Amino acid sequence: MPDLELPTNLVREMAEYDAPDAPRRTWLVIDPKPYVGDPTYDVLQHMLDHVDRLAADPVGFASRMAGLLGLDRERLRLWLFARCVEGSIDQPRLWHIAAMLHL
Repeated sequence: MPDLELPTNLVREMAEYDAPDAPRRTWLVIDPKPYVGDPTYDVLQHMLDHVDRLAADPVGFASRMAGLLGLDRERLRLWLFARCVEGSIDQPRLWHIAAMLHL
């Protein structure tokens, strides 16, 4: 993986209940997690929260998310592979997803 130029503040676990709806122009995020690191890592929790979509086409889902967010596709695929392997201990379905990501 290529080195990062600058570390980035990460949101990590952004859920709809962490950004309450209110009549304002900007988002108000509650319960932020104070992480700094690879911006490509930040999207992984969102992807893992949509495991049905992820299982249907993990490479395509990763490619689409990378394109939408301006991220490196290969870097996102590798991070996703690593997280699926790690998570497969508790969620065996992730092992099959990791196998599809391992090219």
